[in-house]
Amino acid sequence: MQKKLSFIILGTIFISFALLLIISTVSLRHFGMKNAEEKAEVIAELIQDGLTAHMLSGTMDQRDFFLKKIATSKGVESLWIARGQNVIDQFGKGRNNEIVRDAIDEQVLKNGRIYKNTEETSQHVKLRVTAPYIAKENGNPNCLKCHAAQEGHVLGVVSMVFDLEELRNNGIWTSSIILGFSILIMILVFFIINRSMKPLMGLFDSINFVMKKAQEGDYRRRVRPFGSSPDCQNVRFWINSFFDKLELTLVDIEGSIKKFLSLKSQTDQDLLLEVKNIVHELSDIYQFKRTIEFDEDKEHVYDRIGMILKDVIHLKDFTLVETGKHAIHPTIVFDASTVQRPIDPRCRAMRTKQMVNSNTFTNICGSCSDVCEHYLCIPYLISDDLELLLTMSASSQDEIDKIHEKLPLIQNYIDAARPELVSKNLTEILKISSTTDALTGLYNRKYLDEYIDKALSQAKRNETTYGILMIDIDFFKMVNDTYGHDVGDKALKMLSKILKDNIREADTAFRFGGEEFLVLLYQCEEHMVKTIANKIRLAFEKSPIQSNTNASFYKTLSVGASMFSKDSDSMWKCIKFADIALYAAKDSGRNCVKLFEPAMIENKEMKSDF
Repeated sequence: MQKKLSFIILGTIFISFALLLIISTVSLRHFGMKNAEEKAEVIAELIQDGLTAHMLSGTMDQRDFFLKKIATSKGVESLWIARGQNVIDQFGKGRNNEIVRDAIDEQVLKNGRIYKNTEETSQHVKLRVTAPYIAKENGNPNCLKCHAAQEGHVLGVVSMVFDLEELRNNGIWTSSIILGFSILIMILVFFIINRSMKPLMGLFDSINFVMKKAQEGDYRRRVRPFGSSPDCQNVRFWINSFFDKLELTLVDIEGSIKKFLSLKSQTDQDLLLEVKNIVHELSDIYQFKRTIEFDEDKEHVYDRIGMILKDVIHLKDFTLVETGKHAIHPTIVFDASTVQRPIDPRCRAMRTKQMVNSNTFTNICGSCSDVCEHYLCIPYLISDDLELLLTMSASSQDEIDKIHEKLPLIQNYIDAARPELVSKNLTEILKISSTTDALTGLYNRKYLDEYIDKALSQAKRNETTYGILMIDIDFFKMVNDTYGHDVGDKALKMLSKILKDNIREADTAFRFGGEEFLVLLYQCEEHMVKTIANKIRLAFEKSPIQSNTNASFYKTLSVGASMFSKDSDSMWKCIKFADIALYAAKDSGRNCVKLFEPAMIENKEMKSDF
């Protein structure tokens, strides 16, 4: 840059001096030629006045001396005069030096205008001047007194040729001197400017280098010291201080964010742009976190995560699976797959709790390879009893590699959602524990109250029927009295398992109290109600109960049943009717199933709340 600028300055100075030299040379030549022409005109007038004086004094025969004297003047190469026709007619042709020599003389004799012309070659410079001698009547002397002519007639011409070679040489010499001084001055100016600009240009080049590196994302470069000028030192100090603060701030921001965000390492990324992207990402994650805080349950959070994966991270084919301890079975909580993926316990990621990439090893996960060739499965630990499995499929391994680059962003959203998932899962567990019987794992009476409120309105709206079973273990008090309460608990647990195994997924079992159990059979016909009740009764009757002495014994069940809404449009009344039918079964010898009949309520007091 310094060389380029120096050449520009040198060129500018050179052009300026060259123009000055040209102007000076032209001016000198112009003034020299002008002086020569003026000298010729003066000589012409002097010759005219001299000839007139010789004529008046009667010494015309001595005019040769006068003309020769002038012709030998410095710079005059040749001089002659020529008479006009009227003078020739009056006084004769004159001497040999007084005749017309060329067409220029004839032209001036005719038109009476002075002629000037410069002829210049490499060998010589000649100035030709031919001036007319015009007759004047009113002048002093009166030409018409001696000449037979009229006012304005050309009496003759004076022609001169001047040698201007010396003038040209003087001009060249003068120009050379000017040129020499100009070159010396130009070199001196260039040296001074170049010396003065060297530290500035060094500083400029260093600043240019530092800014270029900063543009490329490298903020570690600093401006080097150049020169001893306080201004240069100040500029260097200010720029370096700015970059020190900028780099320190960016590194500190990035380091602080990395403490709670998973970031992909990008060594070639502009640190400033990287921090900008991180801040935007952090803002989006914060907004996501604020949103899920007000979601009702973890299912809504799963939906939010799924939409983020689709719309923000742009995953195309994936599923989210909830799994974990404490009876949390693998469940698809968000499905954006193009091909249905059944939950397979053989899934390597679910089993090993480690990420599985199809690129790692051929057919690394058999269950995933059966669905697609290219896949990526990542387990995320939410809490000790809750995990989230993200399974992703792709059309090529390159697409899997691109998805792999997005994993830090996915991790950030999962981390942001983790506290809310833990909180909502804990709330759900607490809710389940508050509505579930701790011994049997069946729903308790509290949950029954909530369930009936919801189920009743839906049942009336959809005209849904329910079969209601009220179940009681025959002579259960004898078990507690004979074998102890721990064996009695075993009997209750066994009955709850039999209930779960013999009812449908849409049906619901409750521990109604003590040894009494309630089952609500969803959309069940009356003949099926008795069939299911007998199935449960027979399964319990055949199941041995282990005592503390390793001895086994068997117990029986009594079951009462009613139909909603055949028996009543009130669910609670139907439960009461099933309870009445249960007592009818006990009264008829136990170990049997009784369907409610209106006759059973004779002599029975119905409480007002039923």
